[in-house]
Amino acid sequence: MKNILLLIALVAGLPAYADHPGDRLDEVMAQKEPAFTAVDLNELPALGLLGPDGEPLDLESLSDQVVVLSFVPSDCGQPCADQQALLEKVRGGVNSSPMLDMVTFLVVTDASDPVPGPIAKNVVIARAQEPIENLIDQYRAIAADHPEAPLVHVIARGNRHAGIFAGSAFRHINMILYVNGLTNAH
Repeated sequence: MKNILLLIALVAGLPAYADHPGDRLDEVMAQKEPAFTAVDLNELPALGLLGPDGEPLDLESLSDQVVVLSFVPSDCGQPCADQQALLEKVRGGVNSSPMLDMVTFLVVTDASDPVPGPIAKNVVIARAQEPIENLIDQYRAIAADHPEAPLVHVIARGNRHAGIFAGSAFRHINMILYVNGLTNAH
């Protein structure tokens, strides 16, 4: 009986495995999600951040994590609020899975309260050491095809800039699937 149940479980799992994009993650996500842009950069603009404790924070210290980087300047208003509300759904999906310890949500801000809801243990609120607009412009230059929308930069382990999700029109499940694909990449 145990062998029959094991066989059923293996057969039921095969279609999900067959649909996993693997090395085609960026291509598959670009087909599914209009707000996604694949990037694949190994050198990122320096951030020059101070972490919540006031100590310097850089991406190198998070190189063993998938980093979901967003910028929330105090003058952004509703576009950033909408994006952060959507990222809260992404965090909920990521944090209710084994990815919790593999993903850091890094929010760079000069606002007093940039993240809606409770702050999860894998959310880091950082302050820019220079005007935040300079950092936003440097990271916006990576994907010039989204000139106005706030961008979410997804950085794979090893600090490879993998992709960008623009604005707040992307489906949160697509970002969760993308982040999951990056956590599974070796």
